[in-house]
Amino acid sequence: MNDNFIRHGFEKVFNIEKIITIFYMEFSKDFRYGGERHDFWEMVYIDKGEMICTADKRQFVLKGGELTFHKPNEFHNLSGNAHAAPNVSILTFECKSKAMKYFEGKIIRLSAEEKALLSMLFEEGISAFRLVDEKNPLLQQLEKIEDAPFGSSQMTKNLLEIFLIKLHRNKDVLPKKSRYNYKVNGVEIPHDVKEILDVLESNLYNKLTVSDIAKQVGKSVSTVKNLFALYKPNGIMRYYNYLKIEEAKKLIREGKYNFTQISELLEFDTPQYFSGCFRRFARMSPLEYKNSIIK
Repeated sequence: MNDNFIRHGFEKVFNIEKIITIFYMEFSKDFRYGGERHDFWEMVYIDKGEMICTADKRQFVLKGGELTFHKPNEFHNLSGNAHAAPNVSILTFECKSKAMKYFEGKIIRLSAEEKALLSMLFEEGISAFRLVDEKNPLLQQLEKIEDAPFGSSQMTKNLLEIFLIKLHRNKDVLPKKSRYNYKVNGVEIPHDVKEILDVLESNLYNKLTVSDIAKQVGKSVSTVKNLFALYKPNGIMRYYNYLKIEEAKKLIREGKYNFTQISELLEFDTPQYFSGCFRRFARMSPLEYKNSIIK
């Protein structure tokens, strides 16, 4: 006898194939690790304190309550910040699901619900597997516990998949680049300042005010001024004019335009104002600079 029931399968957005490492560690504030690269995913959660993470050639700070992923074959590293001793949870696993791409380049702030789920995941995982060498967890060698609770291995897999789905729904996300540090002219600056510098350098042939810059980076005028002071204390507009004069020098050396045309191209109010700015930064007039060029 036929029935009228419709049977639905389940969409599987995450499929964890293998677990490699699961452990919780309390590191010293001066912890250092040489770094590694492997062909599986690594999940790093900071319970307390902070750690400096390296992803390929970029460093960023991971703070308490935050989680990040290192994708397969990405060189990565962890170190203490020399100030606060961190508590860290690390889980490495194989997963070829396309949905994992969502986690690339992101820092996720966990909610209370997600923290509780993560705690359940680690509790279950540590009941199913143990480190071969507990003093050296970074060797990444686990062994199954023979008398583990019934179903603990499957529970670990299921909880991790559920946790990944929850994270994918989480909207409290930062791009890793927002925590990157950059070195510009020998000065270490955060991403927010680098973003301001990029706006200035990409608008040399335009005319910007501090308000224009603030709108482009999505911050207030006072915040932009305070951030820029981390790089140069003499003011953002002075530095903007300095960049314009450096560009003017290049145009003079190329010899395609006269001084008036260069002044107009770089959006100076008048040729006289251009000349005054040039003399202020170059310590000579545009003509004197042109005559000093070695041909």
